[in-house]
Amino acid sequence: MSSAVKISDEEMQALREAAALQSRSIAGQAEHWLRLGRAFERDPRFGYAKVEQALKGLVSPDDLSDAEQEQYFDKLGASYWDASPVEDAFFAEMRWRGEGVGMDEEGNIVYGASEPSKP
Repeated sequence: MSSAVKISDEEMQALREAAALQSRSIAGQAEHWLRLGRAFERDPRFGYAKVEQALKGLVSPDDLSDAEQEQYFDKLGASYWDASPVEDAFFAEMRWRGEGVGMDEEGNIVYGASEPSKP
């Protein structure tokens, strides 16, 4: 089964160039890079597997090398921007009740809609 994905224009251009250079279709090149990335992430020699273990709480970040710690903190920080479905539902409920849902640039509390609709 095929699926469509969105990627940046910059990455799409790199994909096209690599596909032409390697005599692959764009889909073939994307699958090739996906397989390489998956293999890289799973190979403990590259430290990525250790970073993933630290993110899961199985290894202390103190046990990571400097490069691994940099990856760890980059991934940890990026995860804060992605709300979970539970968090999305929580804030939808708060908006529905007209309660505070955050702060604006000036430090004022932002409230839900004045005429809320049930989430």
